[in-house]
Amino acid sequence: MGLYDEAIKYKRLAESAIRRGDLDLAKRYLKMAIDRLSRLEQLTEDPSLKEMWRKGIRNLMMLLESVESGAIARAKHEVTRPAVSMGMTSMRGRPARGKAGAPKVEIPEECKAEFLYTSIPDVNFDDVAGLDDVKRELKESIEWQLKYPELLKKMGLRPIKGLLLYGPPGTGKTFIVKAAAGQFGIPLIIVDPATLLSKWLGESEKMVARIFECARKLSPCIVFIDETDKVFPIEVSGSDAPKRIEAQLLQELDGVRSGEGFIVIFASNEPWRINPALIRAGRIDKVIYVEPPDDAMRKKLFELYLRGVELAEDVDLDELVRRTRPNKEGYYSAAAIALICNEAKKNILRDYEKTHKLRSLKMDDLLAAISAIRRDIPCLLYTSPSPRDRG
Repeated sequence: MGLYDEAIKYKRLAESAIRRGDLDLAKRYLKMAIDRLSRLEQLTEDPSLKEMWRKGIRNLMMLLESVESGAIARAKHEVTRPAVSMGMTSMRGRPARGKAGAPKVEIPEECKAEFLYTSIPDVNFDDVAGLDDVKRELKESIEWQLKYPELLKKMGLRPIKGLLLYGPPGTGKTFIVKAAAGQFGIPLIIVDPATLLSKWLGESEKMVARIFECARKLSPCIVFIDETDKVFPIEVSGSDAPKRIEAQLLQELDGVRSGEGFIVIFASNEPWRINPALIRAGRIDKVIYVEPPDDAMRKKLFELYLRGVELAEDVDLDELVRRTRPNKEGYYSAAAIALICNEAKKNILRDYEKTHKLRSLKMDDLLAAISAIRRDIPCLLYTSPSPRDRG
């Protein structure tokens, strides 16, 4: 068993231990998973793969921190808690659940693999703060195909094959795709780019073909490919896996017939690194920018992440919005707002350990957290035009 397979195994064992409430065992498994990915990162020379292993390590560290702080137990039943994974959903193998009243979807065994994670998420657009323009685009691109196929055909409107979501890290690109699948009650196929790129000669192409075969079987559904700039890079160094995957993926996209019932959504933090061959009509029909949260969205984010917590009378959400406005140091992403709220909540637990009394969350807790959490989106990084406009 390779290091990546071992990391996957220990991550799943940790998730199982969390569900059982055995947090000490979960911490031990998470540390073992982090160790395997750290060794992989040290052994890998390909810079794209190195960055993927680092991202996996960071996400596992976040989950470990949540377990150690006890926050994971409190958030166990909150659908607003961001899923932490190594680029994959943790719902693989569970019975698929859609919206209330929606029929259950049985996932075929051949559509369950280390690089392919399929489920119907249990979140929807109500769990997404802001991003109204993105929600509208997804609704028109996905829901119209599901509800009005004959009308689209009559009007000569060709269903969209592919979408690209781009923008800074932490703005909610992955989460809103999960919410779209949950909103419409359809399966979401999440492709793990790290595993695709690490496979031996000939296997990556077979995996891509298998993705689209499963999409046709599960139709209607969404296929989601994150970190598209790693799978479809302009320049390739080291492994030639990206070029082999690219050729097969373009062949599959060109072979998708309009109205087959599934849509492919790509996401990237660095769209300028994507091969322009992918970004053309008939492959990616729409390019959507997912911007850093504005004032209205940040207020909704604070409301979302602070719900369920007793707030002191001095908590002023408008003041929190003002304190988190962008400045010369950069922007706060949606993920950073969530982290601010989590850090503030930890103060309640620290005091609880001393007094054994649960107090309300104060404005000082939130202001201290804002001071401690850095702005994670640099200024001017994402003010350029869409990748299609770059020519």
